[in-house]
Amino acid sequence: MKLSIAEGFYLIALDDEEGRILAAAEKTVVPGVISACILELYLLKKIKLDGGNVSVIDTIGTGNGILDNVLKKLQTGPSFIDQVKAMSSKFKDIQEDLNALLVQRGILRKEETKLLWIPLSDRMDNANYAFEQEIRNNLKAIVFKSAKPSPAFTILYSIIDDCNILSEVFKDRDELIDAEKIGKDIVANSGVDASLADALSQLKAFFA
Repeated sequence: MKLSIAEGFYLIALDDEEGRILAAAEKTVVPGVISACILELYLLKKIKLDGGNVSVIDTIGTGNGILDNVLKKLQTGPSFIDQVKAMSSKFKDIQEDLNALLVQRGILRKEETKLLWIPLSDRMDNANYAFEQEIRNNLKAIVFKSAKPSPAFTILYSIIDDCNILSEVFKDRDELIDAEKIGKDIVANSGVDASLADALSQLKAFFA
């Protein structure tokens, strides 16, 4: 995946027509992004997950500003879920950081909606849909072609499912039923290590 897991999740959570976060994800988008960041830091071997507790083992930056900001705030000791909760309070404006980063990369563009000449609000539009399309294609391949997901896509799929926005990718009712079935077992069937599987299981319970 060319984007970070958090960026991929954010693009799916963003309503392509409205240019705003999907109503279903309004309350979960921030913890969803934070969770994705922490679990990507695990994949990058910046942290360990021991029995559900986080241990920071490498503080050298990743080159991604959002991941690095989360890494700086992580503490050794507290549980993964406690850190998700704490970070969600500290990074309430993380959506703005994501917007800025994705605009800088030419993936999103900010447009101002107006009534006559009076600015009402900003909306985010896709400036380069190829990035989101690639993510959607990979998610659909997991369901319809039995493609084995990478650890990154296992995390992404699981968080999208936890946040109840699978329907944004699988809009046909029958396709959504198939996608939800895959979602129930994706962690067990993907072959991710026990620490990551445990973290994703805790995350599912947290969002539930």
